[in-house]
Amino acid sequence: MTEPGDTTNPGELPSGEAVAGRRGGGRGRRLGVIAVLLGVAAVAFWAASRMTWAELIAADGMAPPRTFTVKGSDWTLLLTPLAIVLLAGIAAAASLRGWALRIAAVVVAAIAVLGILPAITLLTGDDHTTYAAKVIDMPARYQPLEVDTSVLPGIVVLLGALAAVLGAVVMLQTAALDAPMSSKYKSPAARRAELEEQVFAKREADKKSGRVSGSNDPREGGRTSSTEAAADGAPNNERMLWDALDTGDDPTVGPSDRQP
Repeated sequence: MTEPGDTTNPGELPSGEAVAGRRGGGRGRRLGVIAVLLGVAAVAFWAASRMTWAELIAADGMAPPRTFTVKGSDWTLLLTPLAIVLLAGIAAAASLRGWALRIAAVVVAAIAVLGILPAITLLTGDDHTTYAAKVIDMPARYQPLEVDTSVLPGIVVLLGALAAVLGAVVMLQTAALDAPMSSKYKSPAARRAELEEQVFAKREADKKSGRVSGSNDPREGGRTSSTEAAADGAPNNERMLWDALDTGDDPTVGPSDRQP
């Protein structure tokens, strides 16, 4: 039983254009999800690089102790470049397909792992005093006394890495569900081969159904079928016919009929 307003015949299968349209819409939604996830990850990494990761208290013995601030960009140099690469991953997801998109997804996942490493050292490391004094190039006259680390930047980095991993997963799903390349992106040789299959398959079908006249010239029958195929098929068939003519090939002659 068909739904009201459904003009599709019960026994009619959806056309290739309709299927491609649905796949294109699904890809657009997945690209939107990827853009949001990678954008969130990039913002998280960039924000963490601007946050205060630790405060180091040191004294030189001649003045009161001084507090040195350790930013995320001091703690690690990775966060800002990784954020830029994640933003580039959004463009890569929109422009790549197939194995290229899978490779881009693996790169995004690797970036997430790299981003986690400094957060782990912040949250689980023991000797933060020596490390903090080293990364800010504290003057030699100061003696580090203690360091107070903040947990929040580490959590922000972990959330950003999680978003990047989820974005990589969606990229892999998109690569697996991508439709085959449209004929308008195929080479002329590939389109000619596809046209030959269509023309001669239709000619054989016409012969069986008695639509072809009793001419003894197989080329005449091929031309009749190709003409009907061009009329019944759509703009892609016309384009493939012109490609064949441009290269000097007769699209109405099958491979077995051509002279070696």
